[in-house]
Amino acid sequence: MIIRNRSRVLCLILLISVILSLIFVMEKPSYSVSLSDIDNHWAKSYIQSSIDFKAINGYPDGTFKPNDNIKRIEFISLIVNSQGISVRNQEDGEFWGNPYVEAALENNLVRLYEYGSMSEPTLNRYISREEMASIVVNAYTNSGGTQDPSRELLSGSKLTDLHLVTPSYLNNAVTSVELGFILGYPDGTFAPKKNALRAEAAVVSYRLLSKQGIIPEDYLPINVIFSKNKLQQGDMLNITVHHANSSSDVTVVQDLYPGFKWYASNDVLQGYIPTNYHTKPGIYILKFINSKTGHTTTKVIDITTRDFKVQYLTVNPTIEANTRTAEANAEYRKYFNPSREVSSPVKYYTGPFILPTKGRLTTEFGETRTVNGAPTTYRHAGLDIAAPLNSSVLATNTGRVTLSMPLILTGNSIVIDHGQGLFSVYFHLEKLLVSHGDIVERGQLIGTVGSTGFSTGPHLHFTMSHYGVNIEPGYIIYGESITKNNYLELMK
Repeated sequence: MIIRNRSRVLCLILLISVILSLIFVMEKPSYSVSLSDIDNHWAKSYIQSSIDFKAINGYPDGTFKPNDNIKRIEFISLIVNSQGISVRNQEDGEFWGNPYVEAALENNLVRLYEYGSMSEPTLNRYISREEMASIVVNAYTNSGGTQDPSRELLSGSKLTDLHLVTPSYLNNAVTSVELGFILGYPDGTFAPKKNALRAEAAVVSYRLLSKQGIIPEDYLPINVIFSKNKLQQGDMLNITVHHANSSSDVTVVQDLYPGFKWYASNDVLQGYIPTNYHTKPGIYILKFINSKTGHTTTKVIDITTRDFKVQYLTVNPTIEANTRTAEANAEYRKYFNPSREVSSPVKYYTGPFILPTKGRLTTEFGETRTVNGAPTTYRHAGLDIAAPLNSSVLATNTGRVTLSMPLILTGNSIVIDHGQGLFSVYFHLEKLLVSHGDIVERGQLIGTVGSTGFSTGPHLHFTMSHYGVNIEPGYIIYGESITKNNYLELMK
């Protein structure tokens, strides 16, 4: 009986060993590991690639926790594993990190008294960016990697806070920038004392393995990020694709927006899908095909319905007769429509958008109308904000004026191109204070509130659009729709 039980135990151990070998010793990269919390994260491709090459792991619950800080011992073990360094078995009751620390010390990844001590509490503290830079550069140097000292000086000169780096870490911090392991932030800082994130550790791991030739060039898959996974009618989806060299690298299969196009900047693509009152609510599937590798990324977007209001409007019959004419519509099509057909491929703006004027919201986006008892066939394309005559109208953001002229239907009208297909529109103005072709700044006075064209009184009709598709301005400015229930709070 004892022999039989021992045989069962040995078989069980053998089975477990086989399973573990399949999971942890695969030489060929695989996308078999699925983590529940990295989809739509900027570092997804780095995390997945590093996992494919056995440099990092997720947690047993299937998460990676990319936005959590990473501990010193976690990063040390990550680099030890990525370099294929042998680690002794953990002894019973021993801190799991001790074998990794010993391996790191033996291979000169860290110094004996680098953190004051190598105790468990010290090793469980979060690692700083300068500490992470030191370890990764040591690993690269130990593997035979070299760097150009002159380029190190050039990289270091671009950082504004090198004086904050601990002197013993300075050389490796600068070298990490030169080699592209840890880059400075857009504001030109290195932030040496800042705690590193698990996502940042994955990026460093990937870049080290790539620099060493362990991960092939161009292995990094595209990473498609949606600004949100659910949109209400009138909102606009922003799509960002990382690790694409050009717009031709990624083909989009979707039936939401026939005018979709990419805007490329370095290795990042930006695209937009506007929705409005004509967009049918429902679940839509979008496929992004890497034209080089054939790999397809599939994502889902949920368009939800909006309860658009109905407005009953009474207009002076004389005004209606003089402005809602065939001539007015022809003029509108001739001058207004082309003003939103061509947009700068580069954004003019960097800051947030603002509401052009403040007052009383009289008409919401998307309302249907009955004018003088007769229902109209169109929807209200923007917001109507009633305000005193000659109240200031400001540019919602930086851009170039593509239209500034009086029109029979919409009165004194302005259109501003903000780049990458985004436009703002201002109708019924009393005064036009900018001209076609002008570059205007965010908050610049461009006109005043009036009642010109087809209008019942002094107000600003304000529209935002992606090319010719009108969208709810509130989502661009406040991240939510502007309604008669919330406009007072939003306009504060």
